[in-house]
Amino acid sequence: MIHILTTSYNGEPYIERCLGSIMSQKNQNFKCYITDDISTDNSVDKIKDFIRGDERFILIENSVKMYQPGNYDQVIRGEYGIDDNDIMVEVDGDDWFPDRNVLTRVESVYSDSEVWVANGKFQYSDGRPGFASPPTNIDNIRNEAFTASHLRTWRAFLWRKIKVNDLKDENGVYWEVAGDLSFMYPMIEMSGVKHYRFMDHINYIYNEANPLNDHKVHLNSVGQVVKIIRNMPKYPLL
Repeated sequence: MIHILTTSYNGEPYIERCLGSIMSQKNQNFKCYITDDISTDNSVDKIKDFIRGDERFILIENSVKMYQPGNYDQVIRGEYGIDDNDIMVEVDGDDWFPDRNVLTRVESVYSDSEVWVANGKFQYSDGRPGFASPPTNIDNIRNEAFTASHLRTWRAFLWRKIKVNDLKDENGVYWEVAGDLSFMYPMIEMSGVKHYRFMDHINYIYNEANPLNDHKVHLNSVGQVVKIIRNMPKYPLL
């Protein structure tokens, strides 16, 4: 079973395109959890209208800010009946799938039970190629240029082995920025070469046009958090 994690914060101009690209997938065997992180625009109303009557889509309206790691954490460790071996796929609410075959390709990769975590190529919304590429040295992933980007996927059990505190800052709040490092580093380290795959397809469109992107709004914070997470203890190979 595929479970799609979609986070939304003031993504009103983009959320319908995101959800539409999910609905249009040829592989319809999925659940999609849309977490609204206290939007102040009309995102929630748009989401409710768009998914009305489709039980595969579940809207979660946060009462406190959870940020990316927290939004995912509350779903994967929550009471949603997600099996340890189920496949998790992340799609930000302002981004979208490039075609109707993304979930088909993902499911094909995970037909190999040895695959625990996989990511692949992406493209910017203006057509430029993204920077994702296979890691050259998984054993030293925290000291490499970070390339484990979209599309990010993993088996649920792998996330559940991450220490919750490692998804949070020194104040016990889920990382506000660069949260992807806090979960991708541990999952890749635990998987090692044997259980990691790089998907050599463009499976994701990253919306560079969104003015709320972290690298546009919180650039200084991003650099500081990246340094902290890089220096956190390495996870042992499972």
